[in-house]
Amino acid sequence: MSPEVVEHYHKAGRVIAEVREKIKDVVKEGMPILTLCEEVEFLIKEMHCKPAFPCNVDVNEVAAHYTSPADDVSFIPSGSVVKIDLGAHVNGYIADTAVTLSFDANRESMVWAVEEALERAVAMVRPGVK
Repeated sequence: MSPEVVEHYHKAGRVIAEVREKIKDVVKEGMPILTLCEEVEFLIKEMHCKPAFPCNVDVNEVAAHYTSPADDVSFIPSGSVVKIDLGAHVNGYIADTAVTLSFDANRESMVWAVEEALERAVAMVRPGVK
């Protein structure tokens, strides 16, 4: 892999990690999902990348890949668990990430479990591991 390609991956990764952290403060109960999607994609573009795919916002029992249509009127319900899946690319080299938030104190353990599983999986990744 050329140094240029590596830099494209790194830039996409830095941008999407920063957007993921910023968006945590943007998500609110009662917020239109389409507004959240538009904000994620605006932040990606503002940082000189392009969205790798439409922002996905998954609420409660929706496990993955809900993308708001242009006329979406759905919103973040009170007391919900919300996963935001976002990606950015630089010249086609993609970085992808997600964050799960809970607006219900009784479901915080689910968010903790997701974060703990990710940390354990990342800790195992190294050359030669299948």
